[in-house]
Amino acid sequence: MPFLDYLNPYAYAMRLRRIAYERGWLPSFHPGIPVISVGNLTMGGTGKSPFVLLIAEYLEQKHGKRVAIVSRGYKRRTKGFVLVRDGKSILAPVEASGDEAQMFAQLAPRAIIIVDEGRVHGAREAKALGAEVIILDDGYQHLRLKRDLNILLRSGKVSPVIPFGRAREPGSAARAADVVVYGDTTDAMDKNGRLIAILRGVPSHLLSLEGTPVPLSVLKGKRILSLSSIAVPKRFYEMLRSLGAEVIACDLGDHAEYSETLVQRVLEDAEKANASIIVTTMKDIVKSRKYFERTAYRIPVLILHHKLEFLQGEAGFYQSIDRIL
Repeated sequence: MPFLDYLNPYAYAMRLRRIAYERGWLPSFHPGIPVISVGNLTMGGTGKSPFVLLIAEYLEQKHGKRVAIVSRGYKRRTKGFVLVRDGKSILAPVEASGDEAQMFAQLAPRAIIIVDEGRVHGAREAKALGAEVIILDDGYQHLRLKRDLNILLRSGKVSPVIPFGRAREPGSAARAADVVVYGDTTDAMDKNGRLIAILRGVPSHLLSLEGTPVPLSVLKGKRILSLSSIAVPKRFYEMLRSLGAEVIACDLGDHAEYSETLVQRVLEDAEKANASIIVTTMKDIVKSRKYFERTAYRIPVLILHHKLEFLQGEAGFYQSIDRIL
């Protein structure tokens, strides 16, 4: 436990809150269908979104389940329940859903996508809409909703609890996890006998703004502007460098809002830097596409997609999902 946590009343409050739920002093609810929670102890940056999509794809393809992804909808311009996708069509724009939920809606076309600050209500609505399994996005601290599988994503780094650091609650909360997943590290250890899985993100393909596939090899030797509004852009830059690109970083900050003025400035910066290509992320393009399409851009804009590869624990991880169905 970091020393600063001993001086932090918020850290003690979060510990007591978790104990209160674990002992039944505070009520929690189950929707009656399996719930898989994916979350972390820190604020952003552990790769929750691609991991949620990985689980959704497995549930759909391996088990034929109708999946619902229930999220808070961070930084959206709406409140309460919003049905973003009904498993057939996208029903809400990015302003109403938030960038991550909109990304889920585009990359998981058969899933039900819901945003709701009240995850219990969102889960009940998901079941009413025909969901057979719920994936709770960023749900580690949302203890009012009971889960059948509790997955904790970790970076391997220990941080003090906010406001002194980036942790949402003390490290002791990790005991509640059924599965611990580490990204891009090979020294993960667990003293509680839980399954440890280790994954890394690797580039999979590029798409143009029009949706045309572009070979990854096009980036080799090119000077590119890497445009992102994600929590840890370092991984994005590393992927681009692994493809042989010379990277000029353009980090807008996590969940940044786009506008026509901002996109125009990005295009001007790319031209001044002599960049031949702008490469961005899926989380960014759901917010920025309409502005790029309105602007007379002369530099190609590409979206880098990536996939997760298991370095350890793949079979055991999927078995842990199978057991709760």
